[in-house]
Amino acid sequence: MQITLSPDQTQVLEALVNHGQYSSLEEAINTALLLLIDDITLSDSSNNPNYLAWVEETRNKINIAREQAQRGELLNADDVLAQLRDKVKKARQVIV
Repeated sequence: MQITLSPDQTQVLEALVNHGQYSSLEEAINTALLLLIDDITLSDSSNNPNYLAWVEETRNKINIAREQAQRGELLNADDVLAQLRDKVKKARQVIV
């Protein structure tokens, strides 16, 4: 399949690669597609008890993180981004 991106889309993807968020255009596009899948899945499951439990758990984690931040217990942004990229990479391997 061949897809033609608009100039704006191309500019966004190239900026992400140039700023080091992604190692290639393919990686940036793959991440965008994974996020789209998540968005579709989550929007279809808003009445799903598992989803509602996940939302509650996520809210609790956010509250804990806020409390930790107020105490000065912060993580290095580069480390967090590396962990997130690793999760995305692993998720891509599962889908392929």
